[in-house]
Amino acid sequence: MRTRVAGGFGLLDHVLAWTVPVAAAVVAALHDGFNVSGDSHLFLEYGRKLLSSHWNQAFSDSAVQVGPLQLLLYGSVGRSTVVLALFLSVLTALLVVATARVVGVKNPALLGGVGIVAVVTGLTRTGYGVGHPADPLLPLIWILAAAQARRGRAWRAGLIIGLCAGVQTWGILGVAVLVLAPRLRDAAFGAGIAAVTALALFLPFMLGGHFAMLSFEWHVYSPSPMSFFVATGTPFGWPLRLLQATVAVALGATVARLLRHSPHALWAAPLAVVAARLQFDPDLYGYYLAAPQGLVLVGAALGAARFMWVRSPGGEPTEQAAVRG
Repeated sequence: MRTRVAGGFGLLDHVLAWTVPVAAAVVAALHDGFNVSGDSHLFLEYGRKLLSSHWNQAFSDSAVQVGPLQLLLYGSVGRSTVVLALFLSVLTALLVVATARVVGVKNPALLGGVGIVAVVTGLTRTGYGVGHPADPLLPLIWILAAAQARRGRAWRAGLIIGLCAGVQTWGILGVAVLVLAPRLRDAAFGAGIAAVTALALFLPFMLGGHFAMLSFEWHVYSPSPMSFFVATGTPFGWPLRLLQATVAVALGATVARLLRHSPHALWAAPLAVVAARLQFDPDLYGYYLAAPQGLVLVGAALGAARFMWVRSPGGEPTEQAAVRG
């Protein structure tokens, strides 16, 4: 007899919702030849340095604009490009399915489907293919943080966001979702946890005497939207990065507050942050679009789930079902 679980679906259905996207991600990575490329060589080099006796020089090159957790990943798992490609592609597929589940999607077909779409559209390849796993991963992790904040666990959400900053500095922009906490003082506490966590990850290297990250300067180039307002080649340093971050967090927090009673807040607030960040970024590389891509996939899955709930006679109320997810 077939085992049934919550929602009337079989246990096998739920297992396949997770395993089929993972299998597809593995096949896609294999088809791609486990090709770890892009900026990966830089992070592999300094990741190894991080795990050596010269760890304090891990940020001695200003071009290293990622966090210590990404360098740790590349310096350890990245010693095998096959393992790194498999790890990042499978992790991306699992995160897409997990975040769709968190926002309220329960139908195994939808969960598995959104995972498959992530593979087909190349989202699972982005992390290892260009050396920037933060773009597909961090906005999805913000959804998990948003769900924790909404449930009153702002400290846990803050910890998650602080760890995101340890992967890529702009991961700290996820603090915008903390306003989904029941009380704003909880959100402030969570933001403090995020800041302390991020600082703790970077502080040893800042005190090590070879921290060059803040000396890096970008330049505005087409097709960045900024190139329509300032001359190509205009310098864009860290002070402007801070202004960009302020705008992104403000917009994300505003969307989160406006949609705080809607299940769509969990993915829409991170999308607002990402959209603002890209709008005011000096560069616009193709892999940057992986950040909104994952969020849109999750939002589309939730929209499809709500449509199915509405058309299903006797189904539980869509809003309450999604919020509980």
